[in-house]
Amino acid sequence: MVVPESQDKMFYPPGDLQRDAHVPDFNSYLALYRKSLENPEAFWKEIADEFFWKKPATGAMLQYNFDVTKGSIYVKCMEGAKTNMCYNVLDRHVKEGNLGEKVAYYW
Repeated sequence: MVVPESQDKMFYPPGDLQRDAHVPDFNSYLALYRKSLENPEAFWKEIADEFFWKKPATGAMLQYNFDVTKGSIYVKCMEGAKTNMCYNVLDRHVKEGNLGEKVAYYW
């Protein structure tokens, strides 16, 4: 398939949108990805720290085994932790940012 020249362009987001994004550019993404591979426990702890938790994890942040020669395959993440994702996604932002008068979702 031949891509016409008019479709061979990059479209960048507006500066304010890019500046305020959680991951503003590809280099930031690569840094996050590298951290997730090199130190997954620290990576996921940093992500989890951005959320409200009714009950924090009681054990290690992350435990896993992908090697069948070492036992059963498993992944355990934040065992014992409890949260309310609806609260994290919507309610806390209304409380923290005085967003109660703004439309969050049109149906």
